Formats: sequence, C-alpha cells, structure tokens
Amino acid sequence: MSTAKLTINCEAIVLYRRKRKIYSIVTFLTKQRGIIHCSIPQRRWQSLKNVGYLQPFSKVYITLSPNGEYYELQQIDGVYLIRSIESDLDSICYAAFGGELISTAFAQEEVDLTLYELVVRFSQLIQTKPVPLAVILLGWQLLSIAGFIPSAKAYQQTDGVARFVSEFKGSTGFNLSHQAQAALGEILNYNWQPELVVQLPRSLWQELERGLFAYATIQLGQELTSLRFLHDMKAKAF
Repeated sequence: MSTAKLTINCEAIVLYRRKRKIYSIVTFLTKQRGIIHCSIPQRRWQSLKNVGYLQPFSKVYITLSPNGEYYELQQIDGVYLIRSIESDLDSICYAAFGGELISTAFAQEEVDLTLYELVVRFSQLIQTKPVPLAVILLGWQLLSIAGFIPSAKAYQQTDGVARFVSEFKGSTGFNLSHQAQAALGEILNYNWQPELVVQLPRSLWQELERGLFAYATIQLGQELTSLRFLHDMKAKAF
C-alpha cells in the first residue's frame, strides 16, 4: 500500500500570516477548497521556495497535503505580489482587517466562487490603488455576500435603503447620512474595474469606514483583533 501523501493543487489568495514561536499559520482563500489554514514550522519557512509570496492578498498556486486540523504546504508558485502592503503601515493594518473579516464572516473549507472572484478582483486592483480605500469597498461587499446587508439589487428596491438604514441604526446606534446611503448603493454595485473611480469626499469615506467597522463588529459578535490594532494605531496618530 502506498504511503504517499494525498496532494491538492489550489489557486489561492493569501489572507494573512500568524507567527508563533516555532511555526506560522498562513490562511488562504482558495478557489478549490475555500478558506484553509497551513501550519509551517519555522525551519520549513526558512527553506521553502517562493515564501516571499506569502504576503497578504498576493496570488499564488499552492500544493497542499491534509495534516489534521491544518494543511501542510508543499510548494508555492507565485503569480503576483502586493508590494504596497510590505512597507506601508496603513496598508498593512487595513489589509489585516480585510483578511480577518473574510476568514471570520465565511465558513472554513466551503467553496464560494463569488467570494473568491471578488477577492481576486480586489487583490488585482490594490496593485495600483490605495489599499485603505479599497478595503472599505471590499468590506461592505463582503458583508453583502455574507448576508448581513442587502444585495446591490435589493438595496435599490423601493424600501431597500430605508429598511437597511433602520436596521443599521438599531444595531449600531447612529444614522447613516443621506450621502452615505447613496454612496453605499454605489459601493455595492462597484465592479472593480481599474478605470472606474469611486470619488467621495474624505468626510464621507470616514463615515463609511466607521459604519463598516461598527456594523461588522455587531454582525460578527466580536471585535476583530486587526480592528483593535487599527483603532489603536489611529488613536496614537492624534
């Protein structure tokens, strides 16, 4: 009987890395297996080819083998690397929130091609566009796919906006301005084409960001670790 390990080839987007003392956990959103976690011992990390591609929202092809709760990462082939996240603190923090939101709002190892294609389009866009603003767009669309807010079509129906605004106020305690309500409809319809630009005043981006963070926390039933860090970073900046 063969003792060879079962291997699986996946197209994937890197979500984030959690570094421990003797190993790291890397979370991927894969096209073929959904959200998965790989445990990589530090010794293996040092010798693993193309490990530099394991940056948030980079696209890779990976070869895996099941190993209990986690997968064992056998091989990485890089497609593209999101370099802006390597050195910019704002980008690092917002990308961490985006990755953790995905892994928390959606079930592990559940294939969702709509989710995967959305995250791929996001990762392609942030190669040339600001990560923080793109994460705000992504976050609202993720909450829609997860069923926490209406779809773009339902939002635009006769009473769609009013119903959502009422629910939003009831759960978070504050109103969305009329400008934010209109912008949210635009965001839910955004298709991630590079030539399309969502042009909003800075104050409106800030309102949509606060609303996203508050509503995600309520719907998920917890404040994400990355969001606490992001709040702390912003507090220290003032």
